[in-house]
Amino acid sequence: MEVSRRYDTAFGSVTLRPERADDEAFLFALFDAHAGRVMRQGGLPEPQIRTMIEFQFRSSNATHRNAFPDATYSIIESAGRPIGRFIEADEGETVYFVDFALLEDRQARGLGTALTEKIADEWALKGRAARVEVFQNNTPSLKLCAKIGFVETADNGMGHINLVRPREVALRAKG
Repeated sequence: MEVSRRYDTAFGSVTLRPERADDEAFLFALFDAHAGRVMRQGGLPEPQIRTMIEFQFRSSNATHRNAFPDATYSIIESAGRPIGRFIEADEGETVYFVDFALLEDRQARGLGTALTEKIADEWALKGRAARVEVFQNNTPSLKLCAKIGFVETADNGMGHINLVRPREVALRAKG
């Protein structure tokens, strides 16, 4: 059984709790805030955007659940209110941070960096390095990763860069 985890950051306390069925509306709104932003810039009619976003949301969730059936799917909460999502898949030697998203009003303030670092540190204490794949044009995510010690290990040639944060990064910081 998954349990909630609490993290105290300079940006306040946040809790990661297991996803529940009643989180679907929040998860859709979170997905729409990210994916829909680009579509709305293109000037498509809102009903078309909604149809495409709903399809992409269902597809993305099904892909994650099929590819990572044993992953930990968490809702990030602040003051009891959902503000994001974090998915972690234990791969043995590493933990793969499958997906991470915050509501727009919580982005670019340092909370994502602080939370990701704390979760990576937690895994390092369990003997795991942390791994992510980031779109090569996702500058904010690449900056976040570099700031907390992730290093590029490979460019898969398909627009993603594989980054790993060696467990020693966390252990040196804690030592």
